[in-house]
Amino acid sequence: MKPFIIMRSYNDIDVIEHTLEALFKQNMPFELLVLDNESNDGTREIVDKYTDNVINIPRGEYIPGKVLNEGMRSSTGEIVVFLNSDCEPESDDWLKNLVNGFDCHNTAAVFGSQLPRSDCHPIHAKDILDTFGQGLKQSSWNHCFSMAASAIRRSVWNVHNFSDELKYSEDIDWTWKIKTMGYKIKYVPEAKVYHSHNYTLQQCYKRQYGEGRAEADIFSWSRWQRSFPRYVILPYCKRIIKDCFYLLSTFNYRYLTMSPLIRGAQLYGRWSGFRNGIKEVSRC
Repeated sequence: MKPFIIMRSYNDIDVIEHTLEALFKQNMPFELLVLDNESNDGTREIVDKYTDNVINIPRGEYIPGKVLNEGMRSSTGEIVVFLNSDCEPESDDWLKNLVNGFDCHNTAAVFGSQLPRSDCHPIHAKDILDTFGQGLKQSSWNHCFSMAASAIRRSVWNVHNFSDELKYSEDIDWTWKIKTMGYKIKYVPEAKVYHSHNYTLQQCYKRQYGEGRAEADIFSWSRWQRSFPRYVILPYCKRIIKDCFYLLSTFNYRYLTMSPLIRGAQLYGRWSGFRNGIKEVSRC
């Protein structure tokens, strides 16, 4: 049975047509459902050129896990693929490579690699390359997953749905929980998409705040792991040092002064969200 693709979109006029063009060049048949969050910049008009299978998500009612659950209930098939509207497949083999990641019955979810776009800020590009690449750094982490370009088994989702409450990291929450149930999560580096954002300092703070708040609820933390030195100071110093080596090796000297600002916004935001999340967990 051909895979069913669920695409989430919101005001992505600059990139969505590139994504859809690349998607419809795939050498594997598929069905497509678009969940559009009341785009008003022309995104919806572009979507309508490619499919009439669209569900409108009212403005102000977008909760990631809730929307994903609606997409699952509105789709068919055992293998369901998720592709954000700003994730452009790098080759015609993207879908086939991704789906081929389900090489055993115990694999519940797979996710592909992401590449920075040509206009991506070097520090944000470094983060993307660190997170994905060939997956070498992932192997040393507690957990890694990205729903932006991924696929899951419906039979596993039937057992455990996405959280209807989390506003960030719903993908990490879901995959971590099914992983603890004994299922496998697989990274497929051959399935590549172009996906990057040039966040402002305010956007860095906001995104990391949400992820830190969700992280406090998803994982268990020792006293040392949730301390300010371990959670903020050590990562801050390590990232700046690594940024310096990366920027110098890629001849991006003029961005050296940006590293402390970007890392500061990220980690202060993550710590603020994490601290509030820990307080909420403690009250429960």
